[in-house]
Amino acid sequence: MGLGLAGIGALLGATVVADVVVRGEMERVAREEIAVALALPDPDAVDAEIEGGSAILQLLLGSVDHVVITVDDLDLGVATGTFHAEIYDLPTNPLTPIPRVYSYISLDHDSVVRLTGEFVDAPVRDVTLRPPALRVEVSTTLPTRMAPTDVTVVVEPVTRGSRIVLVPQTVEVGGAELSPSEFEERYGVATSALFDQTGFCVADSVPTTMEIADVRVSNGAVLLVFAIDQRSVLQLQSPHGSCVG
Repeated sequence: MGLGLAGIGALLGATVVADVVVRGEMERVAREEIAVALALPDPDAVDAEIEGGSAILQLLLGSVDHVVITVDDLDLGVATGTFHAEIYDLPTNPLTPIPRVYSYISLDHDSVVRLTGEFVDAPVRDVTLRPPALRVEVSTTLPTRMAPTDVTVVVEPVTRGSRIVLVPQTVEVGGAELSPSEFEERYGVATSALFDQTGFCVADSVPTTMEIADVRVSNGAVLLVFAIDQRSVLQLQSPHGSCVG
């Protein structure tokens, strides 16, 4: 005797419910694994979404089509950022390398202002994100002037190992645009005296298996892009790096 339409409908309904349960469990595991990787005390701080077709089928095939990870307010020491990761074809075996991962930390305007203030030896009035650079407005006292002067320094963020350094490109004073050397010659102040060139380190905020590949200004944020392709889940749970030295 066949199931009949009602029986088939009930079976399909049970399958859908089971798939929802499995998807939720897979997302829970993903949250816990990312929490371990980023040394977060609470896995609920991680948002994980399993995308693609049937979660049960993905699990049976041993590979998850697409996982989207977000962690808001990740502590980077002198600032906070939002951690983003998109993982494609994630193996269910934690020892198997992940073929494709796109991961970055985004710093919004407020975070960039706080971060910049830590590395500028002058009060920061504002920071404008204008790709590919930042326009940093500071108030400083120049040897040739008695009163504090508004100076805008256009800096480009670059990577130096595990550090992010803001490299001055041009300096604007009173409507004049000067190169760093012209600014130093005219006012007797080196831009390196305004901007600490030791840089901002994030190595102690992420596992050693996550390496900074690029830094860029894009869509109203500064993006710290990581290279983590071909790392397994267990490798991504390695100890964090160090910013000492």
